[in-house]
Amino acid sequence: MIIKNENDIYIYFETIEQLEPGNILDAGMFLKRIGSVARKVMDREVLPDIRLDGIDFFPERTFAVWEGIYDSIITVPSFLESEEQEKYDLAVFLGTEGMCQKQGFAEVSVKAAECARYLLADWNLEQWTKTLPDDKIKELNLEGKPYYLFDFGA
Repeated sequence: MIIKNENDIYIYFETIEQLEPGNILDAGMFLKRIGSVARKVMDREVLPDIRLDGIDFFPERTFAVWEGIYDSIITVPSFLESEEQEKYDLAVFLGTEGMCQKQGFAEVSVKAAECARYLLADWNLEQWTKTLPDDKIKELNLEGKPYYLFDFGA
């Protein structure tokens, strides 16, 4: 569950800085999984005026401070069952290797793509690529590791 890759941390904050989203859907609660106790890491931060919602794939590990980091923490079943889905400027799927075996991951990844303008991921999953033309998928390479920014235009 713990993520220690500094490139993942860098790409998370750099994408937020470049896109300037008003709201973010953090699938897997990346800040929780890197052990952060604030929205600030390595002199980068998710600004307080950005709405940050997290989908918790690891609810067995909890710490009260994460309730202060995230504006809303959503369980996988709650996210999947919600009729009225909020629209997000950015959805984040980092550390997907640790999440892809979790129950509901595939369904969450499909639904997140339906409600997000952009989606940042460290895997190029079929459920995100099958409906997008190549020019809407940007591959970002950082020290040989690929990341993908999908433009769904939602």
